[in-house]
Amino acid sequence: MTGKLKIIILVGIAVVGFGGSYLASSLLGGKKQPSTQPAGEQAEGQSDEFGPILESVSGQSITIGMREAELTALIREVRLKISDCKKKQKELEKREKRIHIAGEVLKKQAEELEALRMQLVSPLTRIKETIAELESTRVRIDKTEQSNMKRIAAMCEKMDTASSSQMLTGMCQNNQEDDAVKILYYMSERSAGKLLSEITDKTLAAKLCGKLKKVQEKG
Repeated sequence: MTGKLKIIILVGIAVVGFGGSYLASSLLGGKKQPSTQPAGEQAEGQSDEFGPILESVSGQSITIGMREAELTALIREVRLKISDCKKKQKELEKREKRIHIAGEVLKKQAEELEALRMQLVSPLTRIKETIAELESTRVRIDKTEQSNMKRIAAMCEKMDTASSSQMLTGMCQNNQEDDAVKILYYMSERSAGKLLSEITDKTLAAKLCGKLKKVQEKG
């Protein structure tokens, strides 16, 4: 807009100057004297007089056109960048939304797992207690005592059933139930059955039978 205003001002000054010169020559000279300058030279003189102005106007027009083209290109580039930024912003918003949804799902699953864990605490505790109780009642035979228990079991098999049953009953009364069970473990199934049937205390016999199932050899 500034370039165009300069052009208008220059053209206005040229027109006013030309009009002033013409008016002054008319007032001072009276009648218009015929020009002695040839028509061609006069036209050439006028061309020389307005040449700089026309060149200036032409140069300003070219400069303005170039600036307008640059400005248009700049505006187009800015608009493209704004459009690209908006597209990336939408993609980020979608990604944030997906992340938020995934976070909510994971949070819900974590809460469900925690609730399930709390429900399983009591059953797991009971199972652990049961395992611990079974381990405490298990009869373990160490490798070092295996040979001795086998030898005693062989001796009991050679004894009469009444005597061997009295021996095992006495061991149980002296808090040696585990040793009695170990002897029964190394006896033959037939001999052990006869011995247990000979024991008069049937509660004790049943207890010894139960412990036979929990015998475990170590080593």
